Amino acid sequence: MNRVIVIVCFLLCISGVKAQQVAAYFVSMPDELLLQIESNRRKDMIDFFKHGQDEGITNSLGGKSQITTMTDKYMKVSLSEVSTMELCVLSKDTSDVIAVIRTVCAPACDSRINFYDSQWNLLETSEFLKLPAVEDFFVPREVPGRDEALSRVDMMLAEYNFSPDSDDLTVKCSIKDYLPEEIYKQIAPFLKKEALQYYWNGKRYELKN
Repeated sequence: MNRVIVIVCFLLCISGVKAQQVAAYFVSMPDELLLQIESNRRKDMIDFFKHGQDEGITNSLGGKSQITTMTDKYMKVSLSEVSTMELCVLSKDTSDVIAVIRTVCAPACDSRINFYDSQWNLLETSEFLKLPAVEDFFVPREVPGRDEALSRVDMMLAEYNFSPDSDDLTVKCSIKDYLPEEIYKQIAPFLKKEALQYYWNGKRYELKN
């Protein structure tokens, strides 16, 4: 009987650690990576979310920040009215890799993605993801007029998002909110209809066919 109790307690502890995985990394994130929210305030944000309170906290810049989604491995944080941060805990071999997306929408959304080890040491992005180029969002070059349309894009903006329920990564072209309407209308027929979809193969992200 005592052995059963010990096993049950052990399993509950393991389950608790898993449930707190992304939350623990959020709290331990170095201040230089999240200057506007110090560690104790992050704990408050987690408590507010767990108790269904959506008022968030006032960050050090005077804006409102709150957790909008949290699972055991995923978290989305509204940092301000125009910026968000997503964390996804990825398993690689026997260690964790923390992927962080920062997105600013002003009004076109543009994201940056970084990867860290469990001690928050920055890792080489190329080790985990081949960043999409402008042409990846366009139809094949064999399509007449495609190259001319591509040449009209002087800056590529893209929005990255993790799936809350899996390790999948979506990258969506967001130049519609950046380019003048007339230019976008000329380019739109040559853009792929679907966002780029990536899956985690246990070591890095690969583009789905």
